Amino acid sequence: MKIKFFVILIGMVCFLALIVQPVESGQGDTTRQILTHIDKVLDENPLPPGKDSQLIKIAEDDTVSMFVVRMMPGAELGPHFHKGHDEIEYVIRGKAELFIDGKWVEFKSGSIHFNPIEKIHAARNRGDEPLIVLIAFTPGMRETDRHFVK
Repeated sequence: MKIKFFVILIGMVCFLALIVQPVESGQGDTTRQILTHIDKVLDENPLPPGKDSQLIKIAEDDTVSMFVVRMMPGAELGPHFHKGHDEIEYVIRGKAELFIDGKWVEFKSGSIHFNPIEKIHAARNRGDEPLIVLIAFTPGMRETDRHFVK
């Protein structure tokens, strides 16, 4: 009985390890359905030492790339645009400011932001807790498409 439980447990761990891949892995699989939880994603992908933000890949194919972003208090992502990708952001937790249409606006839990191709935007976490955002790029972003503006 203990062996059967252990085999099932190992199988579940292997399956879950396939679901969440860090962005550095360069792999994603949308040929199957994915179900996970934000706390699990964050727990399995701790913030690397010395970093104040993190991009965690959830899924990717030619049509979409989906990530979870963790941005610590005080972290900023400067003004930039994407030449070939629309971006959709949904704030799961936290509070920050988002630079859109030439001004800084509140970006907090429950906010949804659609950013079309070539529109300049930026973010800064002015809150006192990590900002957690679900992001989708379309079409899929196989290579980084972030172009910073001075």
